[in-house]
Amino acid sequence: MKLHTLIEYCLLILFSGIYFAFLGFQSNGITFIIGVIFIYIIITLLLKRILPHYHIENKKLSILVSVASISGSVFITMLVLTILAT
Repeated sequence: MKLHTLIEYCLLILFSGIYFAFLGFQSNGITFIIGVIFIYIIITLLLKRILPHYHIENKKLSILVSVASISGSVFITMLVLTILAT
């Protein structure tokens, strides 16, 4: 998996989790969809502007590192939500 894709997935997990937690899954269908699309567009545009400065957008990672990073982003999301809830 490319580093760009991995960072995008991890940020989507983090921000979507926080967005869903603040909504409480009680929003209307259209506002929920617009919010998720807005999060995706913001993350994609920011990564396309930031990563070329570091020259690492084409770096390949092993499957173990990819799975560990995605699992870590889920853990961090849940940790942040737990801290905010208490």
